[in-house]
Amino acid sequence: MNKVYTCLILLLLCCGNMAHSQNKGTLTGSFESNNQIYKNDSKIGAVAPKDKFGSNNYLKLDYTYGNFKAGIQYEAYLPPLLGYDFQLEDNGIVHRFVSYENQDLSITVGNFYEQFGSGLLFRAYEDRQLGLNNALEGVNVKFKPTDYISLKAVYGKQRKYFDTGKGRVRGFDGELDVLTALQAKTNSVFIVGAGYVNRYQDYTGPVEGYPSSVDAWSARMDFTSGRSALQFEYVSKGKDGNANTPQIVSEGNALLANYSYTQRGLGFNFSFRRLENMLFRSEREAANNELLINYLPANTKQHKYSLANIYPYSTQAMGEIGAQIDFVYTFKKKTALGGKYGTRIAFNYSHYNKLEGTLVDGVFYSDSEFLGLDGDKLYRDFNVEINKKWSKKLKSTFAFINLEYNKSALEGGDKGLVKSKIYVADFLYKFKKGKALRTEVQYLSTDQDMGDWIAGALEYNIGSKWSFFISDMYNSGVSDTHYINAGGSFVKNSTRFSLSYGRQREGLLCVGGVCRMVPAASGLTISLSKSF
Repeated sequence: MNKVYTCLILLLLCCGNMAHSQNKGTLTGSFESNNQIYKNDSKIGAVAPKDKFGSNNYLKLDYTYGNFKAGIQYEAYLPPLLGYDFQLEDNGIVHRFVSYENQDLSITVGNFYEQFGSGLLFRAYEDRQLGLNNALEGVNVKFKPTDYISLKAVYGKQRKYFDTGKGRVRGFDGELDVLTALQAKTNSVFIVGAGYVNRYQDYTGPVEGYPSSVDAWSARMDFTSGRSALQFEYVSKGKDGNANTPQIVSEGNALLANYSYTQRGLGFNFSFRRLENMLFRSEREAANNELLINYLPANTKQHKYSLANIYPYSTQAMGEIGAQIDFVYTFKKKTALGGKYGTRIAFNYSHYNKLEGTLVDGVFYSDSEFLGLDGDKLYRDFNVEINKKWSKKLKSTFAFINLEYNKSALEGGDKGLVKSKIYVADFLYKFKKGKALRTEVQYLSTDQDMGDWIAGALEYNIGSKWSFFISDMYNSGVSDTHYINAGGSFVKNSTRFSLSYGRQREGLLCVGGVCRMVPAASGLTISLSKSF
């Protein structure tokens, strides 16, 4: 089957330019190349690989003709950048598909991305920064029999580097727009949905009753009326197993609840989540970010400043409970606190605890009440951000972050609960003819772990094409080490080229709570991207 639709796609793409010139189709695509030249740097513990080089490359081509579409993605890791799994060291076509879509029906054969609800039950997606791609290879069908019913069905195996995993994934999801079905004359929206996913992988081991087949299901609702919105989703997962333990993993469940309210100048959001034994993979032997069926993003603020990201929260699929609150208010222009241009202030608070329970040979047994908060603290973050425009040329951002991070529980080791305070001042000044200078100063204070840090950055932009920067993170607490980086970028139309030289700090890199460990590195980074 792979050879059949790969040949079909290549044929369609080869005909793309001719068809495009005859106005019979459209060929689109993108190219991305990220490269690093490494050097040894004993000051930060960076060890260069043998060939002192890493290169991640992606070429994506899509051809559309009427209701039909076909595409391929070629990847080459020659070898992969440090921090990416060594099993990626290869090249080839890893993503290919053909699809047909009209107003009511969509059918895709090949590799595809898909999501049920919030993703707590099922999400197939790509994140190149994490080296994560768990696309399904198989069949995806979407059907909309009426304007108030939406159905999805998926079947296939997940991508595993340049191959697929052993397990089979099949699922079904449906949504009903209740008020549309009732022909209610209202601007409110009330949608209910449900999903089902089954993972099957043969088991021939000695443990009696070991699950080859694992079922999971979800139920959800989304209600919006006026300025308020309310969402609930509950997921239940059957007994599972993994390669690290001969024991059967207990049943899992997840609960996610969100409430938001917005009006002019004001926004409020509250989000609660509980997870228990929700690590769900299509293959028992998988590890790290391999073959994840569901998506468990961190329900905490995603900070944009470097010192705040020394301690990023990584979702604890085995057992966590907590919540996040966001409050944003904009003081009106020409008021005492708003000034001439208005002032925006944002408060955020998040808190997560472990579920109380016992860990035996990699299997978690919960002793908590369903809404119990008696487990150890994992993470707590209180932060305030003030955005102020002082004139047509000058804007500023001030931030304060009070953060507690259980490093022993989240990363291992004996550091325990790290308590830190982070202060940020960020200024942007616009000159004439599109030129702008941004300057940023940060300070992190803590008595634990690596002690205090200082960071700063200067960024100079010339129109929309040229940008130059220099930055430094300095650990004044323990290592007395500078992490200096300098570089620039050039953008023309849809092409971007960037070059930088400096150091990379060892630690967790997290995108939305999904993380990978990156090693210390030092050297030259060259990146090129283009879309067409």
